[in-house]
Amino acid sequence: MLEHLKLLQVRAHFTAQEAGQLPPYLGSTLRGILGHCLRDFVCIHPMLRCHLCELSTSCAYALSFNSPGNEAGAVNPFVIHVPVRDKEKWQPGDRLTFDITIIGRAADMSGFYLDGLLAMSQRGWGANRMRFALTQITDPLTNSLIWSGGRTWLRNLQPTPILSAERSASSALIQFDTPLRLLIKRSLCRQPTFRDLIHSISRRVGLLSHAYTGQRIQWDETALLDRAEGIQTVEENWRFVDFERYSMTYDRKLSLPAIEGWARYEGDLTLFIPWLEAGKRLHVGKNATHGFGHYQVFYG
Repeated sequence: MLEHLKLLQVRAHFTAQEAGQLPPYLGSTLRGILGHCLRDFVCIHPMLRCHLCELSTSCAYALSFNSPGNEAGAVNPFVIHVPVRDKEKWQPGDRLTFDITIIGRAADMSGFYLDGLLAMSQRGWGANRMRFALTQITDPLTNSLIWSGGRTWLRNLQPTPILSAERSASSALIQFDTPLRLLIKRSLCRQPTFRDLIHSISRRVGLLSHAYTGQRIQWDETALLDRAEGIQTVEENWRFVDFERYSMTYDRKLSLPAIEGWARYEGDLTLFIPWLEAGKRLHVGKNATHGFGHYQVFYG
């Protein structure tokens, strides 16, 4: 059911060129730097907001960051995941690695994203404008080399479908290693049930499929959620995260309240494994392009 939704995941490896300080969570910072690099390549109206630009429906930057005129909903075709957390002080030689997953037809613009990653070496990062040098770009799923030392292996930029091996499970431990912003009736959900997670994942997958493949996924949402209602929470540990990020667009800090933690759910999970595996790569909840909503899942 999900095989048509192809993803391209690349891993960028950077090295600090000088000492400096960066925010403890880098997803928003990296998204902002990449966004400015990509916009510089294509934008001919830099003082105009994308939604007001007559070129927005055919603009590679707007497609990636603003989803203009998207009847499927405001959802963007990439997610970032930064494994490093709570490291604020950086020294020359320190390494920074992050993944970017590009979704659906946006993966056909892989060269555009590759140029953006290369250009990040030319910009200062954070308030102190630290310099980082790109050392390699790789595909972490196939261990393929995409860029190193000025040479590019474009043949290795190959999207792959979402696939999950058939298996059964009666328990799933879901651990979020980045903030989770799951909103229910516009309020932050602080103790997500299994139904809450499946509802959010299935909705996100459906929106991405519609927006970036042109295909509507056909499934009985009511039946799916009814089955998810029967999966019980047996352990959980959540904490509130009062997250903020600075927006250059609005020139102010934005509040992004979230939670972090884990929960273990029990029941017949076989039906839900494809959705959980898709959510691992596409993230769940709001602000996925900043890296929010990334999790690992362990089955029992």
